[in-house]
Amino acid sequence: MHLMFVKFRIKAEHVAEFKTEIARHINYTRRHEPGCAQFDIATDKDDPQTFYLVEMYRDDKALADHRASPSLPIFRPKVEQWAETREAKQGNVWTEI
Repeated sequence: MHLMFVKFRIKAEHVAEFKTEIARHINYTRRHEPGCAQFDIATDKDDPQTFYLVEMYRDDKALADHRASPSLPIFRPKVEQWAETREAKQGNVWTEI
């Protein structure tokens, strides 16, 4: 399983728009990508402009399907304008435990 962590710091004037758009993107992914095992979002407790995405994909194909999603070309250009910063990390889930 592939795990992705994405951290966004959104410009204050775009937080409401970001919340609407990320909710649309997450809901699309959950409904249309069966290889997506998890897609959640959290807001930083100390900074309401900082958001964390946690995404888990079952295998390489599921991750490739997500990257080819028709939702991403809608999401990315908007967030590129709204984000002050974006950081992404990837990992593999230990299935042996």
